[in-house]
Amino acid sequence: MPIIDFTQPFYLIAAIVLFLLCLYLARNNKSNTVTCIMLLCFLAILVCHTVELTLSTLESVNTLATCVLVDEIFTLISFLAFLWTDKIQSDSMKSNKSGKKNKKEKLEDKTIEDGLDILWKKV
Repeated sequence: MPIIDFTQPFYLIAAIVLFLLCLYLARNNKSNTVTCIMLLCFLAILVCHTVELTLSTLESVNTLATCVLVDEIFTLISFLAFLWTDKIQSDSMKSNKSGKKNKKEKLEDKTIEDGLDILWKKV
């Protein structure tokens, strides 16, 4: 049996509430650090559940497979939240800058304009 069992309603509701609180905190602070940490935590949980699945007995395969599926959904949602908060952070940094920019800042603006543009340009 997994330590964090997402088939149990308590763990699932706790993960959703924690996710929403972290997203609220990241949006209000206009920083993508919180969502990055959240994404890394969900990836670590996914790796742990995958290792447990490979070492498990036949009785717990359904539970662990469901946990891995929920982990993948949380990872996808937290990645999209990371891109969204990255856009918020980059917009707030652009609005805070004033006056003339030097060449280095102009190059940084051209390379990292928007986190979502990189994702949607190739789609």
